[in-house]
Amino acid sequence: MNKLLKIGGRALLGATVCGFSYFAPVSAMDDMAAFREAITMPAKNNTNAYILRESINFYVPVGHAKLEFIAQTKNDSARMSGALDVLLNDEEGGTLTEKIPFYIDQNKKDMTIYYKMGKQWEKFNAPSLAAVLADVIATPTSSDIEKEIAFVKDVKVLRESDTQRTMFVRLDSDKVADAIREYSEANPADKGTADDKEIQGTFMKWLDTGVRKADIWYMWTVDKTNWQTITQSLDLTGVVRETAKAAMDDKSAQWSPQAEELLSFVAYYSDMKEYTVFLKQEAEKKLELPKEAKKAKLVEDMIADKPTKIGSLR
Repeated sequence: MNKLLKIGGRALLGATVCGFSYFAPVSAMDDMAAFREAITMPAKNNTNAYILRESINFYVPVGHAKLEFIAQTKNDSARMSGALDVLLNDEEGGTLTEKIPFYIDQNKKDMTIYYKMGKQWEKFNAPSLAAVLADVIATPTSSDIEKEIAFVKDVKVLRESDTQRTMFVRLDSDKVADAIREYSEANPADKGTADDKEIQGTFMKWLDTGVRKADIWYMWTVDKTNWQTITQSLDLTGVVRETAKAAMDDKSAQWSPQAEELLSFVAYYSDMKEYTVFLKQEAEKKLELPKEAKKAKLVEDMIADKPTKIGSLR
């Protein structure tokens, strides 16, 4: 489970609609210009300090998982507090539930991740994840912004008022897949063992196929008075389904009947979406390290995590 948490943390490090007001129509030729304005203005205003609530929801016929947390970024540091909730149903009508609270404290190149398994709080240090997060929260350069714009296939401004703008943004799946592959090659499996490399290589092959076949899009609402994000929602259903199909179609993979059934659920019936809502500064009080976590046991075998030089995913 420790290793899954670590891999999940690396994978996680990344996007809903709002508003009642008077909406003026926006012509199609202005949509990309409106998106460019929305994405460049925060950097000009240096608005990289914020508090948000993130919720990632994954549903299959036999259950669901929800990762939810509040996060604060300020300059090159960040704090996160939340929990992973899992619910699974069996064929006999029973239900298994699991809740894993966690807290993450990141300051420049240092990161400590606290989590509670059962009654025990544990923690481990993750400098390479700190490097990833520091890159994500850093104020983007003009080059970073242009790279992010290059991922966009098309934009449609859905609502426009004097104070808000809501956009539907579709990404270029091939360019996203290329960026993921480049990042994976620059950041190999943590321990560097043969098994780790083989597992990561196989999964990345499935993911590459899944991303290229998927329709990837997100909704984005910005506050035009300060160019800060109000809400975002990223639809990952296509990526998850197509990745599962790629795994099922892999002739070299050997699946048990139970695993194949689960993959079929994911491939044809799953749903995965991410929601982000930006909060007021008063939400900062929700980000204190739980008292019982201060005595967390240090997990020694996670210390081997070493910093790696990464490229930008913007």
